[in-house]
Amino acid sequence: MPFCKIALAALLLPTAGLAASVSIQLDHGAFKVVGWQPTAEPESRWSSIFSIYAGGGTSWADVPPVFGSYAVENNTLTFHPRFALSAGVTYRAVFHPPGMEAIEATFAQPGPNVNLIEPTRVVAVYPSANVIPENQLKLYVYFSAPMQSGNVWPKIHLIDENGKPATLPFVELEQELWDRQQKRLTLLFDPGRIKRGVKPNVDMGPVLTEGRSYTLVIDPELKDGRGLPLAETFKRKFSVGPAERRGIDPKRWKITEPKSGTRDALVIDFDRPLDYALLQDVFQVKGVPGESNIGSGETQWRFEPIHPWKSGNQTLIIDMALEDLAGNRIGRPFDVDTIDNPTERITKTTTQLSFKVN
Repeated sequence: MPFCKIALAALLLPTAGLAASVSIQLDHGAFKVVGWQPTAEPESRWSSIFSIYAGGGTSWADVPPVFGSYAVENNTLTFHPRFALSAGVTYRAVFHPPGMEAIEATFAQPGPNVNLIEPTRVVAVYPSANVIPENQLKLYVYFSAPMQSGNVWPKIHLIDENGKPATLPFVELEQELWDRQQKRLTLLFDPGRIKRGVKPNVDMGPVLTEGRSYTLVIDPELKDGRGLPLAETFKRKFSVGPAERRGIDPKRWKITEPKSGTRDALVIDFDRPLDYALLQDVFQVKGVPGESNIGSGETQWRFEPIHPWKSGNQTLIIDMALEDLAGNRIGRPFDVDTIDNPTERITKTTTQLSFKVN
């Protein structure tokens, strides 16, 4: 054996008394071997003598070591996990240099104190109107905090006024329709039961019936991103009015034009409620920076410029993706077969409305 390896081996052979004084400590998220003097790193790396395992319970042998980095800090061998330690998880640290009995220590991270955590709630459902069309296409559910995805459908129900659950009211997509923040869930009514003459509509009928009322119920077992249940059962009742099967016509909107030299709002009043989520992105006043908001019942859009208006003609650009509550778009009803009626197909991506600032 070369001299350097003999010397290293000797340094790693502590006495029984020294072994008894060695301990493993957890200090601000880092695991440290205290009472042992590290020298040169073994050829097999520090991980060969000091490893950390997470959440293994009685089956530690099947658990891979925690990822992280090693360092000698203040003459103490220290392991820094790559990720922060998880609440409620038990960690096992094992230190076993050659010639020394293994030293083990377990550290149970306290779980979250649910009494100190603000519970997640449903904060809004859109459309906000109490009456929706019989051919309503979507519901948007907003939560106060990010939610877990997966297996939401058994916890969401649509109940009629007689307490009877609707049969498969929503399209139960495996890839649920969450926004990027996991705070908005889109519930999509089955389009096949909305369009007239297609098989699901003929066989099962529409989900909603004009003149009746329904309640959306969300169970508290729906988990947020922390794995905690909702604060309470959520219920939202609404009534059903006539189906809306007309395409959107911007010429039917009322425009309240602002005055030049002011920062008065440009106000657009619609002839019907429009899709809440789409309304946030489909309008742009050409060449004019500013802020917009959506009026009550999603029947109004307001725009306030950053700088005072200049007199002259102005242009409002409208994305053709805009929809009403039933999925009707500009110049194109939802209940149209574009294969049989190719002239109904719209290829342009935007349209415009003009207004004048005096």
